[in-house]
Amino acid sequence: MKNALTRPDQAPTVLVVEDDDDTRDSIRELLEERGYQVVAASNGRDAHTYLRQSTPPACVLLDLWMPVMDGWALAAEMTRGHLPRVPLVVITAAEPHWGYPAPHSRVVRKPLNPARILAVVAEAVRGNA
Repeated sequence: MKNALTRPDQAPTVLVVEDDDDTRDSIRELLEERGYQVVAASNGRDAHTYLRQSTPPACVLLDLWMPVMDGWALAAEMTRGHLPRVPLVVITAAEPHWGYPAPHSRVVRKPLNPARILAVVAEAVRGNA
């Protein structure tokens, strides 16, 4: 895996919020191999802290079902304007329905498909440029 510290400053940052260590590490590695800078959080509370204290990422990949603070609550904070508004990509095994966190969020279903993740992240980042 490449070292994120050697990446150019202009590389887009993606915040990955996922409680499953293996899934989070796999997504991180996939994105870093494609040149993204990746910040990872294992729950919504850690992501919330990051979003309040850091430069907003180009997009957020967000699992919905997590301990401490779930993705639903974090997305609600983003939608209400309490956190920076950045493109949101929901990663979930839940059945699709109208109640996903944000009306314009993108959805990647589990089990995750690496090509789909890369395509949706690239689309989200382009839309945020």
